Amino acid sequence: MGPKGDLKNVASSPKAVGGVYYHTHTGHNDLAAMCLIVGAPGRADMIAEKYLKTSRRFSNDARGLVSHTGKYRDIEISVTTSGMGGPSMGIVLPEAVQSGARIFIRVGSCGSLIRESKIGDVIIPTAAIRFDRTADDWAPPEYPAVADWRVVSALYRSAQAKAPGRFLTGVECTTSDFYTGQGRPNLFGIVPERMKERHQEVLRLGAACYSMEASDLFVWCGTEGGGLPAGAINAVFANRHTNEWGIAGEELAAEIALDALVNLSEDVSLASYLSRERPKYA
Repeated sequence: MGPKGDLKNVASSPKAVGGVYYHTHTGHNDLAAMCLIVGAPGRADMIAEKYLKTSRRFSNDARGLVSHTGKYRDIEISVTTSGMGGPSMGIVLPEAVQSGARIFIRVGSCGSLIRESKIGDVIIPTAAIRFDRTADDWAPPEYPAVADWRVVSALYRSAQAKAPGRFLTGVECTTSDFYTGQGRPNLFGIVPERMKERHQEVLRLGAACYSMEASDLFVWCGTEGGGLPAGAINAVFANRHTNEWGIAGEELAAEIALDALVNLSEDVSLASYLSRERPKYA
């Protein structure tokens, strides 16, 4: 991993002008070891403006992949955009790691499969069903998509303090498609039979929510990333039992994740990740 401005540029490891990484346009140490990863560029901007504004040392926007680095409660933290779905996550993660990130928490949104959940609540995935398909490039389907227990614990403790009664935990179902893949009707008003059956199976298995990224994050960090700690928290935008919909809970999810990162910064078992000594990359 060369410094920012490294002139080496080959097809197997392409760079943009100036030696920054090709898609994100981030360079060596532009990102903090502690990194929030979000799907929507607007969510990245909201987090930076609300929580990192007075301490921001880096910001950019390439291809809609917004990144910011600043301090929250004196801890250096970045937020970067993954875009939607697994393929984009698989592009952003290696470039984020080469730019300094080591511990990831996804701050996303989801459709809840828990009947009693409310719009604006949050769900902390402990693991994910792998209907994403992208992660098959990194590990066989039998490889589990599991969040790092230390990250889950930090998120749980943060949620207990900040949002008692408004958070749930469980297994996410990560899909490669937002509509038919999550059991929604297609343009003809039908759910194909096999997708209807899969949706019913997901409900029977007790999955907590649908989203499109956690499985990819967990598998990539565990394999291609060399065991990087990762977790996720999703704001509930939809309840699939009551058919309610609303955009709420993003700030709550972000605050829980930020406080969790502060707690993780004090975990001695993560010191080698925070110093970027681990893992060792070529």
